[in-house]
Amino acid sequence: MKKILLGFLVLFFVQASFAQDSGKGTNIYTASTGETILSFGMVEAEPLNTGTVARFTPFFNFGQQLHFDFSNSFGLFTGLNVRNVGIITDLDGPSVEDEIRVKQRTYNLGIPIAFKVGDVEGWRFSGGFEAEFAFAYKQKVYVNGEKRKSSSWFDDRVEIFQPSVFVEVVGKEGNFIRFKYYLNDYLTENQMLNIDGLDFNPTSSNMFYISVGYVIKNKEIKNSF
Repeated sequence: MKKILLGFLVLFFVQASFAQDSGKGTNIYTASTGETILSFGMVEAEPLNTGTVARFTPFFNFGQQLHFDFSNSFGLFTGLNVRNVGIITDLDGPSVEDEIRVKQRTYNLGIPIAFKVGDVEGWRFSGGFEAEFAFAYKQKVYVNGEKRKSSSWFDDRVEIFQPSVFVEVVGKEGNFIRFKYYLNDYLTENQMLNIDGLDFNPTSSNMFYISVGYVIKNKEIKNSF
């Protein structure tokens, strides 16, 4: 992970130096983003049988980006995002006949470091790394249709630090489609969930998502093209 961050920092300074030496300036501006997320999980919690359900999240997923365009075909961006992510898990075991569904989500604060190639004002490809921190947790447990819910801040039922990598294709009007994969497990084994003798202690909980969204250019800070 440190090597990934170091690589992006080195790339940033190399491109900045290249732009300066070649007599070309750097275009710097901010942008607003939003996305609608379809997330998937793969949860293992032996000896239970687990199944996961796709989770559709249209809100609240928004952010602000800071762009550095070193040329018309290459740039970098960072920023700050707030994102609603989570996993829905169906549970059953050899001695449990109840229908149990566990919905778990967090609001994450994310800081991306990414590059973009192509036409920086049109169709382009972007990819990079994002460090996300889960700060608001909510859980809903459905047992035969009966709902139980709880929420907390910085809950230890999920990993607080959730690093991820992503790639996206951005259109000329700013619309994009993105794929993101989380490098850590989403859930911890400390679930504190016992229903009719069933203990839910996930040993693996991978999460990834596909989203569509937009990025809209806002304020021009420096324009040297």
